[in-house]
Amino acid sequence: MTYRIGPGPAKVHLKVKSNWDIKPVYDVIAKIPGATAPDEWVMRGNHHDAWVNGAEDPISGQMSLLEEARGFGQMLAKGWKPRRTIIYCAWDGEEPGLLGSTEWAEAHADELQQHAVAYLNTDSNDRGYLGIEGSHILEAFFNDVAKDIQDPETHTSVWRRWQANRLRFGAAADRDEVRTRPNLRIGALGSGSDYSAFVQHLGVASANIGYNGETPGGIYHSIYDDFYWYTHFSDTSFVYGRALAQTIGTSVMRLADAQIIPFDYTGLAETVGKYQKELEKLAKDEADSLTEQNRELRDGVFAAVNDPRNPTIAPDSVPTPTHLDFAPLENGVDALTRAAAQYAAAAADTDGSALDRVSPDKLAAINSLLIRSERALTSAEGLPNRPWYRHLLYAPGFYTGYGVKTVPGVREAIEQKEWGLADSEIVRVGKVLDDEAAVVTQAAAALRGAR
Repeated sequence: MTYRIGPGPAKVHLKVKSNWDIKPVYDVIAKIPGATAPDEWVMRGNHHDAWVNGAEDPISGQMSLLEEARGFGQMLAKGWKPRRTIIYCAWDGEEPGLLGSTEWAEAHADELQQHAVAYLNTDSNDRGYLGIEGSHILEAFFNDVAKDIQDPETHTSVWRRWQANRLRFGAAADRDEVRTRPNLRIGALGSGSDYSAFVQHLGVASANIGYNGETPGGIYHSIYDDFYWYTHFSDTSFVYGRALAQTIGTSVMRLADAQIIPFDYTGLAETVGKYQKELEKLAKDEADSLTEQNRELRDGVFAAVNDPRNPTIAPDSVPTPTHLDFAPLENGVDALTRAAAQYAAAAADTDGSALDRVSPDKLAAINSLLIRSERALTSAEGLPNRPWYRHLLYAPGFYTGYGVKTVPGVREAIEQKEWGLADSEIVRVGKVLDDEAAVVTQAAAALRGAR
């Protein structure tokens, strides 16, 4: 809708009434101690507070979390113990601003940076296709999990439905890749749920998972998001709630019990290379647009096309941007690509029986490097104008709210035509990619040495 005010002055009386009472926030944290590597933590979370009734957001995800916890409880009663520590978290205060998860993550920041392997988040869950956004070192892992989970209504794997959804409803230009690439791509994390403090502030590999795409919307954050609506128009028999519990429960158990944390860096390197090409094109498009605008100003084009009955104001002339040097970013991508290939080769040559003979100390040293790998993509100084956000590959956009901006320091500097800042951010991102490559190379060498 286009709203028009005018032509004269307008007087508006606006009354805002807010409740600034201080209320307690209740995070519920449950821990299953690891039997072999208790200092390596696999974390699972979902918030339990809602704006109104909250059947879809967040209880549809919370009921799956509780079902997973019930299943693990039964396994514990039968004598099962996970290799790593599993921590289940029911967050409060998510809707007013991710309060419960952020306060908890900040309070335990030092421990989390040392011990946290990964954080798996859910929020809303409906009928439809598996959707995953997250750290790209988890991309191959989730593809493997998805192939082992059955869709409850079509009885094919949820991976096959995920792929079919991309083929039928995705971009035509991506179809060949969807058919031939070993793993389906996962999206990058912006904001809007409780993973933010873990991945964007602390550098813990994270993911947000849920089923959706076949449920009508319209009830988001409203009084209509209730049990009646959910059981008549969404996952009416809760079969996708069970599928979500199976998906996340399987993921948690595999992360907790794997001898070597199942991270993969090939998809990360390829994805960052894709971001690099996007940024170079964005910079060229912005520069070409400004050059053309300045030329049209000099040629009097804006004055000539101006409609006297609906006059507009021509833009100001702006300096033509200097050429951005993407070499640090390109070199960082190359270094990460080489390191990822080395790690993939080392992992392919290492089977479980060989790892059975490796000492716990050597396994712990390898896993310590893998845990560090996502941390290496962060910077203590944080992003320009918002130092709390430390991850240099993923962040919510400064102006977009939930929406993700990948390589945000560079991308947003180009979009805002801050060319000097873009140059310095390119150098910073290149540096963290070099740091990441060094950690991955160390992990590959340690894995080869453990055989």
